[in-house]
Amino acid sequence: MKILNATTIHYQDPILEPVLIPVEHNATPLCINDTFMVNGTPYGVTAMRLETPYGAVVVDDVEAVDVESLGCALSNHALFSEGANIVFIQVLDRQTLKARLFLRGEGETVTSEAVCVAGVAAMMLQKTLGQRVRVFMGGGVSVVEWSWGRGISLTSPTSLLEERERHAG
Repeated sequence: MKILNATTIHYQDPILEPVLIPVEHNATPLCINDTFMVNGTPYGVTAMRLETPYGAVVVDDVEAVDVESLGCALSNHALFSEGANIVFIQVLDRQTLKARLFLRGEGETVTSEAVCVAGVAAMMLQKTLGQRVRVFMGGGVSVVEWSWGRGISLTSPTSLLEERERHAG
């Protein structure tokens, strides 16, 4: 798939050590699909940090998720001591995802960093095949490639990268 008017940017590998994200949990050395309870409902959260802390949650249908309400609850969950942005991920097939983002302090939006988090989390959870995945977010499609030790490459429409700059500034 070729993305017209696109640019490729690179991120370092995600930080997964809980103390550096920061996230508190007791299940495994890393916070991968750990259960966070919100109003009596369990959500599997995979925590990581790129430039900021994130929690990634795989759901059956991202359109059915109340991103504002659930995103805010997870973003401010006690296990995220400093808060986190929350990415909701729907697996469309083993090479394609759909995602939505709750950006703490702002609400639902789109950033290139969140697209990377969606792709990397799905790969970590073995929801995808290989080291490359398409991610639909905010009306655009991006390609995330990740190989541990080599960082993350994101090929996105220029408009998504402009959105990233708006949030970074």
